[in-house]
Amino acid sequence: MISFLTPLMLLLGLLAAPIILLYMLRLRRQEMLVSSTMLWQRLLRDREANAPWQKLRRNLLLILQLLILALLVFALARPFLPVPSVISGSVVVLLDGSASMLATDVEPN
Repeated sequence: MISFLTPLMLLLGLLAAPIILLYMLRLRRQEMLVSSTMLWQRLLRDREANAPWQKLRRNLLLILQLLILALLVFALARPFLPVPSVISGSVVVLLDGSASMLATDVEPN
């Protein structure tokens, strides 16, 4: 089971709400003057043909922003996997910094 060193950082995930809210409130329409309705018919045909790609392209920025936020929040929460220790007793770590360890007569140096 995964645990977090700083679980309060997960509250930063609430920042997803303003991102989604700003995305929903974004103005999507632009005024455009056209001289003929024939242009509208061609535009509608093009939009119908590319509708799935248009939706994906519009939502791609939102998906990327939410993904980046999720990864950032997850990283700031400092996840770790608790592993039961199988070592019993004392562990000694010995570092030898004497002159004999600086010898270069034997490979590897």
